Order: sequence, then C-alpha cells, then structure tokens
Amino acid sequence: MKDRDTASRTAATEALHAYAVLCLSDPAELEQFRDIAASVGWKYDPASDDPGYSLQNVALLAAQRRPLTWCGGFDYWLTQGRCVAKGEKSLGTWRHIGRKKTDEEQAEEKKLTEEGWQSTKRGPRYYVKRGTFDIAQTVPGERCPHCGTTPTGPDDHTTQCPSDCVVFAPRPGGKPPRELVIELMQSQLKDTDEDEGGEK
Repeated sequence: MKDRDTASRTAATEALHAYAVLCLSDPAELEQFRDIAASVGWKYDPASDDPGYSLQNVALLAAQRRPLTWCGGFDYWLTQGRCVAKGEKSLGTWRHIGRKKTDEEQAEEKKLTEEGWQSTKRGPRYYVKRGTFDIAQTVPGERCPHCGTTPTGPDDHTTQCPSDCVVFAPRPGGKPPRELVIELMQSQLKDTDEDEGGEK
C-alpha cells in the first residue's frame, strides 16, 4: 500500500511538473487553465470549507485531462441524474492530513486575504485520492433535460449526450488572477527540483 501511494504521488508530481512547463511556455495553455479553473470552481484558501477545488488541485486535474468543465465524485454525479460512463478512469486530487486551524488562525487568514494577501505555501502532500470525474466522463442516468438523450435501460452506461449538448458548456465563474497562476506553476517546478535534490 505504501509503495502504491508513493507511486501515485510521484506520478502526480511528474504530471504537474510537465503541465507547469507547458503552461509557462505557452500563453494559450495558461489561459486555458484559467478558463478551466473558472468552470470547475476554484477557491483561494485550500483549507476552507468553501465549495470548489484548490488551485493546485485544479492544476492536477488539468494535468490529467483537458478540457475540464465540471468535476465531481461518483456519488455526486448520481445526484445530478448522471452516472460515470463505462470504462472511464477517475482523476486524482491531492489530499492533505494535518491539524485543523484554530478559530483565531482562520480569522487572521481571512483578514489577510481581505487585504489582498495570498500565500502559495502548502502543507505536506500525503496522498493522491482518486474518485473525481469530469462531466464528459459521465452519461445521463435518465433523460437529459437539455438534449433529451435517454439511456436504453437502467444498465446503460454508454449512451452519451451529443457534443453540442449545453451540459458540456463551460460554467460561468471568475478566473484566477494570471499572476497567481504563474506563481503556482513556478512553484511546481521549484517543488520538483527540491524533491529531486532531497531538500524536502
């Protein structure tokens, strides 16, 4: 189990590194990432209980599959009237284990955030949790309210909505600041260099 977790972390780090190189070398890829973050829903504070994904997790998801529109877990899609398509593989996200912040620490961070402060420091990465799927990896579990696509039966997990169904359209949302994205991508390169040098 430990070896498998280590392999998952290594693969995720390598994917993030390659994606960061791509985004930093191609302005179009960087803008696509900002669009993805807006559509899937991102949040400033990874430790907050607000809905959405940390910017680093958005990057990890995008490193595994692009484009992305709307992500959720297996059970989440069932609540949306959709199910994971047969043969689709889940995407991984970073999961951190650590001490819960005190009310005082949370209040201080909220104050700093309101003043425009943003930190890219992250806690230790412990493991990669798999179980996230993009909406493009799902099919309607019942009649799609947008295009009318209907599965042939309760065990039909292959009948997909047409590509022009509005369910696949990007969702509205605010893009992360370009400077913040660049800082995040640069930090991925630094993290990899430090891992290889044995400094972390």
